[in-house]
Amino acid sequence: MNESSNERPSARDAATRAMLLDHVRSEPARRARELRLRLIGWGSAGVLALGVAATAGAMLMPPADVSNTELVHCLSAAERNADGSYPGSAATISSPSGEGRVADATAMCTLMWEQGVLDDEFDPTAASNPPGRVPEELQVCVMDDGSAAVVPSPNESVCAALGLAPLAPGD
Repeated sequence: MNESSNERPSARDAATRAMLLDHVRSEPARRARELRLRLIGWGSAGVLALGVAATAGAMLMPPADVSNTELVHCLSAAERNADGSYPGSAATISSPSGEGRVADATAMCTLMWEQGVLDDEFDPTAASNPPGRVPEELQVCVMDDGSAAVVPSPNESVCAALGLAPLAPGD
């Protein structure tokens, strides 16, 4: 064999390279990766759009009146639990007719804070608990059922952040 017979002609070499490049470009794994990246991109855009819409909806929630005066929700923190519920407790005062009533939601929750009921260390089975500390600022919001919710926060827009209606002025 002579050395010149082992060399490939340049046209054949170019055709082989073109064929390999075409195969790499159309490789199934590459196409799958490109599809995954597109799905992730469009999915992220969709989640972002939903988040913006939900935030805008919460921010545009109109103030509401307390229509359910039988119950007040005293939130222990200005946040929602992982399951969407609100941390804290609900209370009412029994009237002579036996029905519950709440005349002043802030006063009711202040009393619960003073008694330590909303503190993390509160033990309902203990004979006595140390007194609690009342947060400096409390905001009143309106729950979906029309009852008042008192939230410990200096932020006046905490109701919208929690997905609750702010209390209408004058209530």
